[in-house]
Amino acid sequence: MMTEADEKILECLKTRQSFLIDAGAGSGKTSSLIGALDFIRGPDRTSVIGEGQQVACITFTNVAKNEIVERTEHDPLFVVSTIHDFLWASIKSFQKELKAALLAFNDSLPATSRRKQNQIELEAALKTAPTIIYSDRGANFLEGRIFHDDLLGVAYIMFRDHPLLSKVVAARFPFIFVDEYQDTDPLVVETLLDHLLKTDQPPLIGFFGDKMQSIYQGGVGELTADQQALLVPIKKEENYRCSKAVIELLNKIRTDIQQQPAGANLPGAAVYVSLVGVDPDADLSALAVQKARNAFGWDIEGELKVLFLTHRLIARKAGYSALWAAYNSQGGFTRDRFQSGEDPIASFFVNRVEPFILAWREGRVGRTISGLKKRPIPIAGAAEKARVKAALDELLALIDSGGTIEAVLKHLRKAQLVTLLDDLESAVAGPVAPADPGSPEAEHQAFMSLLLAVPYVEVTRYRAVLKNSMPFSTKHGVKGDEFKNVIVILDDAGANWNQYSFGKFLAGTDTSQSREKRTRNLLYVCCSRAKDKLIVVDLGAGAQAKIEELFGAGAVAM
Repeated sequence: MMTEADEKILECLKTRQSFLIDAGAGSGKTSSLIGALDFIRGPDRTSVIGEGQQVACITFTNVAKNEIVERTEHDPLFVVSTIHDFLWASIKSFQKELKAALLAFNDSLPATSRRKQNQIELEAALKTAPTIIYSDRGANFLEGRIFHDDLLGVAYIMFRDHPLLSKVVAARFPFIFVDEYQDTDPLVVETLLDHLLKTDQPPLIGFFGDKMQSIYQGGVGELTADQQALLVPIKKEENYRCSKAVIELLNKIRTDIQQQPAGANLPGAAVYVSLVGVDPDADLSALAVQKARNAFGWDIEGELKVLFLTHRLIARKAGYSALWAAYNSQGGFTRDRFQSGEDPIASFFVNRVEPFILAWREGRVGRTISGLKKRPIPIAGAAEKARVKAALDELLALIDSGGTIEAVLKHLRKAQLVTLLDDLESAVAGPVAPADPGSPEAEHQAFMSLLLAVPYVEVTRYRAVLKNSMPFSTKHGVKGDEFKNVIVILDDAGANWNQYSFGKFLAGTDTSQSREKRTRNLLYVCCSRAKDKLIVVDLGAGAQAKIEELFGAGAVAM
């Protein structure tokens, strides 16, 4: 069924106007994106898009990318890719300009950055480096290698300094759609709006997302007023997912969009339960359900998802406390990236190592081989296949016997099962000279020492939580998902205090506007997963009067 927002999107496509759609939780944002793509490839595609041109659809994750590819039936008209892949494909052919951009990027890095190189030495090294490459091993500027964290900055410099690049990309892609725009890096948004959109024949750029669902560190969140002025604003206010009680709560958490039930929405319930003073290691979900039963007279039936907003408690319950402690020692930014799965080392284990370990455990040989396709030596010939089989069997035995991350990395390296990140390679290759006390390198060495001593099985448990395969999860693990019943655990003691404060948000006393916004966004994303009943559990002391304003006096059990 076409909604008012969908009609506005189609009008923008027909009149070639760039737009910004804020789609509330459960409103069918992805369906609107697919609808826009279907219009372009529809009966009038020859009049909509020229010969040799394509549509770029930029996603925040590979999961989203694969979903869109499937839902558009692998149509070659669409180039669906992550933002990093899109940018790299746009700039990699211009090697002379890339080297200059890398020099400028290196010069812009703070002196404390571990990646920063001596400018003169880098300039000399790049003269002999054959090409700049985007590597998954890590950054080594002197060898011409840039990593995930470098690409966005280097690409921005390329588009800023070379207007012709914008013209080339705009000519190839007359339509560029950005999925989950709120999680996109500000540099990417600037690249699109300050450079691509200002060419002589600009592409139509469509931003799909919701500023209230911005929960990743480094995401743009809300576009600036000047950026919004370049786009047609569209709001999508339907809610096909949540129960009516949950929708009523969501409309109090945010006021810019007032959602209406738009499908077979259940009556449901949305309640607040205080468990202040309860031992965090207790069965919090059972205690919450019991208190809700006693206070409100109903029970939870069917699926139940327990959602922790921080890793402090979930790490203890899921069994990766030592891994969490290693990252926690690094402070807020590193810890937050670990919690979201964005940390490069954590991502290496979760996305490169764990898939083939899990596949081998399950006896899925084909998937194991697929996971090893980037290994240094191809799996060809009987002897090599036997060697890899033995190495994989030894790997599982090592993990199951309590082997540490260091022991696993050394085995992976010796067996040549996977190419390690540079940081991991140097950590296990041999003795490392101690860095100067207090230096960034010394802090990194201290972190690596903690990390390498962690039992590897904790990595597997961390991945299970991150990939949402347990009855409890974290905020990033459930984004985009929905569950019949949800318990949300508010844990101020485990939160990064300068990032979130649930107690101050619920009391209306937070003096930090940015922290209040982050806390509101986080609570909104988590509460909006529930299709029937929602229980918000607070481990801290709540301000009852304010909480009753939000939930209603009859939906609060202090």
